[in-house]
Amino acid sequence: MKYGFCNLAIVPVRADMQERAEQVTQLLFGDAFTILDHNKDRYFIQNFEDGYKGWIDSKQVIEITEDEYYSYIQTQKSFVKDSIAYIFQTNQKTQEKIIYPIYMGSQIVNLKFQLGGILFEISENSISKTLITNKIRLMSIAIKYLSTPYLWGGKSLFGIDCSGFTQMCYKQIGINLLRDASEQITQGEEIENISLAESSNLCFFSNKEGKIIHVGIYMGEGKIIHSSGQVRIDQIDEEGILNSTTQTYTHHLHKIKRFL
Repeated sequence: MKYGFCNLAIVPVRADMQERAEQVTQLLFGDAFTILDHNKDRYFIQNFEDGYKGWIDSKQVIEITEDEYYSYIQTQKSFVKDSIAYIFQTNQKTQEKIIYPIYMGSQIVNLKFQLGGILFEISENSISKTLITNKIRLMSIAIKYLSTPYLWGGKSLFGIDCSGFTQMCYKQIGINLLRDASEQITQGEEIENISLAESSNLCFFSNKEGKIIHVGIYMGEGKIIHSSGQVRIDQIDEEGILNSTTQTYTHHLHKIKRFL
């Protein structure tokens, strides 16, 4: 088995090995993964945190040893707190030093650490020093994503889908959700109805066939923050999401889950 580490800000993960294939998710800086297969310059990988599989370009990541991989995944992470931060990467063989941008939600283990023959260094001011797992912290992170454009398979401030949004918000308070809304609904504790919901609960929505197609974070007081066109705040009731602009229902409420 081989292992890898995402050392770029964002790497697309695709449904098959073709460059034009559908983007199903993304790796952000700090994500570690196993390499299940390879074909020329493409890796078929499985992300450690959510088990999601897909194809990536091998030139956009670095390989790490088995010992490095297991040490890294077992170490508590800190997260980049600002929209953008910069990390220095020094090749230990050539001593070439390059500065890379990375984005909010990217994870690191220390201000200075080494993987795959590269030394990584980041400023203390760029990261959250303490992992806070509560509703207030979750909602403060969610608000930072407001107006981020919707992007299928996206997980960053430059484009994010509905389940990528909920996953990234919870990730930054130390709770790992699965990748898709249809998977996230299998986690957590069910809430009977919207009147019992609290801020931080996840609301899931279905189509006419009962398939889960959307998810968002309940804010309390009949409001939800979710990625639909962009990350936005709308009203919600027992029927579903009422678009604040068009005053029409856009998503049918299926189930509410508690994760905190």
